[in-house]
Amino acid sequence: MLAKLEALRKFRNESKAVIDLPAIRKELYDGLFNVMHESFEQRKSDTTNSKFTPKDVNKIIEAYARKNMMLAAAASIVPGPFGVLSAIPELLLNFKNQMGMIYDLGCANGKENFLNKDILLDIPISAFGGNTNLSQIQNIKTELMDSPEELLLEKSLALGESLIERTLKKSIVQFIPVAGPVLMCTWAKWTTSKISKGSLDFLNQQKTFVEHFKPSENDEIKRLLQIEKIKGLANLIESNNVINEKQIELIGTIIENSDLKEQEKAHFLHESLKTGSKFKLDKDLLKKYEEDEDLLLQLIVMANRTGKIDELEKKCIYEIGLELDVDTKLIDELF
Repeated sequence: MLAKLEALRKFRNESKAVIDLPAIRKELYDGLFNVMHESFEQRKSDTTNSKFTPKDVNKIIEAYARKNMMLAAAASIVPGPFGVLSAIPELLLNFKNQMGMIYDLGCANGKENFLNKDILLDIPISAFGGNTNLSQIQNIKTELMDSPEELLLEKSLALGESLIERTLKKSIVQFIPVAGPVLMCTWAKWTTSKISKGSLDFLNQQKTFVEHFKPSENDEIKRLLQIEKIKGLANLIESNNVINEKQIELIGTIIENSDLKEQEKAHFLHESLKTGSKFKLDKDLLKKYEEDEDLLLQLIVMANRTGKIDELEKKCIYEIGLELDVDTKLIDELF
């Protein structure tokens, strides 16, 4: 077991050395601006979307979700600390589809003339807990003008920073050596769900759009969140009273590469190697920093490490979702 963990750590360090993060950042920021522009112009020139009505909302969401799931399944993701970010072309196509979805949902709600390029960026930014002024413009009746290009570039940078920050800190994304297509499919479904919900909340004039700002995290908060996720993963491993070697290999790599103190690492690794222990999760901490849904995503990826999710694992994931007040429909969709 220790030999396997050493091999995975060595692989992780080698992977880290060959990825140029500044180049990834620039490619992502520039790409997000370009796909926003392309998506807006493409959907605007398509006269068929003007015929959408509120009855078409679910059909629109399902069509774009299907596109992104197929795209994600074909994505090639290298293992290592940058995980999903290594698949920049697929990520950008994913966001292009999601921005097209926002535009079409606007058409379905009779607000095609209200849409502008800012909204295609602001809704994903807001969905990830960023700062926008969507609540101030929700009920404006006049046509909105696009912001100057410099401001649109700033918004693309903000969306890219949010994506990098939310992706790089995820323990599963950082250290998982395999299961790239599973991870990418789950991530695509999760983000499409969040963005479609934000779109409908904003486009519905009968409902007041409420911005939610994700609080900033210092190093100690990040460490505590890592602990909560490790607890959840350990609970999942023990849920069927079978200690699976592939799952232990994965959680061991996560623990060893975390920001935890050495005695904490030893404690959680020891607890993960035995049956019977069950950790109590800090529900309020996970919800405050919007890591509740992300934990469920990680649990599903972990459960898939064995190639098959058994009923006790599934029950455990639903129970954790219930404890965190996550809509069971989202968990159904992730499965």
